[in-house]
Amino acid sequence: MAFDTYTLRMLLKEHGMDVVLRKVDEGAYNNDTGTISTVNTDYTVRAYFYDFNADTLLPTSIQNGERRVVLSATLPNGSATPKPNATDQIINGDVLDIVKVFEVKSGNSTLFYTLTVRD
Repeated sequence: MAFDTYTLRMLLKEHGMDVVLRKVDEGAYNNDTGTISTVNTDYTVRAYFYDFNADTLLPTSIQNGERRVVLSATLPNGSATPKPNATDQIINGDVLDIVKVFEVKSGNSTLFYTLTVRD
């Protein structure tokens, strides 16, 4: 389903919800355990969830439990939302793994991120 930027803004404003974008980064290497720790940084951001529609479904392109999310490029405090990536998560009561990220831009400015997430 394709949306124009005006529609995306209205969907976020009227039907969106606050979720947590959890940025998962690698921390320090632990010599004793031989593992690398992870460091989580959480950001509250506005999101709108929607399902794939029938004309975008291909048997090999979408797995069970995948949904689409529009994520605001601006945090509630007015600063820029850090760009999500495939190691990050969206938390809305459930923990959803980010599978794909697409950045919606106007010139050099990011307007939204559209994500594919998986349960």
